[in-house]
This record gives sequence, C-alpha cells and structure tokens, in this order.
Amino acid sequence: MKRRFFAVIFYMLILSFAFCDVLVNPSWDFAVDLPEGFELKQKSGNDSFLFEHPDIPVSIVLRAYSLSRYKDTKTAASNVMKQLGAKYESSDCQWRNSDAKILQFSMNLNGAQEGWGVVANLPDKKGIIVMLAYTPKAYAQNQQVSDFLFSCLDSLIIDWGCYTDAGPITAFAFPKSEQKDRVSHKITIDGKKISFTLDPLDQEADEFVIEREYSVLCMYQNSKKWKEAWQRYYRQIFRNECGRLSQAAFAIQNKLRSKCSTDAEYAQTLLSWVQGFDYARDHKGTDFAPVTKVICGEGSDCDSRSMLLAVLLYHMNMDTAIFVSSEYSHALFGVALEGYSGAKLKSFDTTYVLGETTAQVDLGLVAADMADPAKWIPVSFF
Repeated sequence: MKRRFFAVIFYMLILSFAFCDVLVNPSWDFAVDLPEGFELKQKSGNDSFLFEHPDIPVSIVLRAYSLSRYKDTKTAASNVMKQLGAKYESSDCQWRNSDAKILQFSMNLNGAQEGWGVVANLPDKKGIIVMLAYTPKAYAQNQQVSDFLFSCLDSLIIDWGCYTDAGPITAFAFPKSEQKDRVSHKITIDGKKISFTLDPLDQEADEFVIEREYSVLCMYQNSKKWKEAWQRYYRQIFRNECGRLSQAAFAIQNKLRSKCSTDAEYAQTLLSWVQGFDYARDHKGTDFAPVTKVICGEGSDCDSRSMLLAVLLYHMNMDTAIFVSSEYSHALFGVALEGYSGAKLKSFDTTYVLGETTAQVDLGLVAADMADPAKWIPVSFF
C-alpha cells in the first residue's frame, strides 16, 4: 500500500476568499480543506456527510462516531466496511500522535466503486472520524484520480496542529524516523554557521505532496475556480513542509537571536539569505522545489523561496503569507510587521510587507512594473 502514493507601495483588498471550501464541523471539531467544487449531497445531523464532485468522479463520506459506539479505530473500520459490504485491506498508521487506520476498499454502491479511507481518533477522546474517498472502478487506475483521492484524504484536519503537519496519507506513506536516524545539514546565514537535522524521508515526502497537488491543480486549469485551486495547492504544500522544518527554524532562531532583536530584522536577514540562492526552474515538471531541498542548497525559484521564508518565520511566531500572480509569473513573500513602511498587500484583515526573493533588494521593495494589485492572489495559511 505504501508504494501507491510566487520600489513602490501598493495595497490590495481581498478579491477572492481563500478558504471558501474549508468546511468546519464545530460539533466534532474537525474540518476538511477539500479540492474546490464539492457539493453536499446528503447530511444526517452533524455526524454524517456525503459530498460529490460535479466534474470529477469522486465521492467523499465523512462520519463521526462517539466512543460509546466504537471503542477504537480498528472496531470502527471493521464495522463501517461491513455495513458497506466492502472488501478491504487495513494498515496501521501513527498520525497526530495517535493510532489511525488507512483503508483500501472496493464495494458495490450504485455500481462498482474503489477507494481509500482514513479512520482516526479525534482529540480529547471526543470520538472517531471516518473519511472515505472513492470513485467508480473504471477510474480507479487513473493516476490523476488517485492523486485526487489522496489529496482529499490528506485534507482532513482534526486539531490545530494539522495545519502545520502532514495529512494522514502522507504520514502513512512516509512515517517519521527515530531521532537518531535524522540527517545533519549545515548552512550559513549572515556569517553564522547553523546546523540542523531533517528526517531522511522529508525530501521524498515533499516531492510526493508537491507532485500530487500539482496533478490536482492541473484538473482546474479551465475551471472558474482556478484561483481558489491555486491557493489550496500552496496551502497543502505549506502544511506538509511546515512541520518538517521546525527543527531547522529553531536552530536558525537560536543562532540569530543575538543579532536580530526585532521581527523586521529577522525577516530582512532571512530574505537577504534566500536572495543569494542559485536560481533554477523545472518547466517540464511541477516547477516548485521542495523547501527541504531548497534550504540545503538546491536551485529554486520565487515561489519555493517565498514558501521557505513563510515556513521559517511562521516558526518564529510571525504571521506570514505568499502572493502569486499568473500575469507576472511571479511570487512574493509577505510578513505582517507593525509600523514597517514599504510595498504591502492585504489578505483578509491582515496587511503584509512584501519581500522580493529573486533580486538583492530590501524588504518592502518591489518592482514598479508589478504594482497592479488586481493581478496578485493572496495565499494565507490559516
């Protein structure tokens, strides 16, 4: 089962709502950041939901159970599959510090269906969540549909930490290694030599998520929701990469703490650092370099560098975002800094100072020929 898996001041008001399809269930405290366009077809109270996509042959079932109904994920998985008359395989997974089950199943429901599922414990013993994603058997071997299914399942959010940690499918395919097996890396920022470690599977996991989410994004190329799909693409990448660089971010902050007394100094120091990276693009692939490779010296472009800064400064308790533009074929990094002058864009109620990652300019300076606010799409991560 494991083998299958972006020097003028300007402002912008929100032109599109970044989280239109993040669906939150306050009764059970879970949420899903599904790909754009799903429609709610059936609902039973606040416990059971069926979503279908009008353009892509994929259905999603979400069902929450109390512990009085099912005592653990194994029991829940077995009983749900039995109720559906499904044949299935179940694998153990550690996700969000708890036992979970990853299911691969087939069933007859309005025809032959095949799919995958996640059964996980909700925090604080609130209950168990079951999420199933399936497609008609005729589409089950289509790689793009499989990518879509996995993307749906990885969009499950059961606690605040999920916004900065890999989804259940990625966590299953690339389990965390022991601390002793982590790989050491060294970088130099502003003359300071900094050591940190990465999990040996981090870069492979990054590539897996980026390629999968790019495959999903391509499905929206001609959709009216292409902007929202683009925003979700970057949210999913941020989510997966954020936790992987937590140790690196701590090491960087620890070394730079004595030199950088303000948030603005931190942001400027890191911006100057990434501006010196080797420039490279992959026009034949996803054209996005994993930040776990970028931080180790691999060539990168504007959106990968912007993502790296967003991740590192998030871990330094700063509000970050990125801004992307199809017209300019460019991306900018954004950080919320009180009282800082310079080029700015606004996402929801937050104003971000912009950083140009591919030219040696100070924070807040952006090329005048990229000053049309209507041509920038904000990507906020929370």
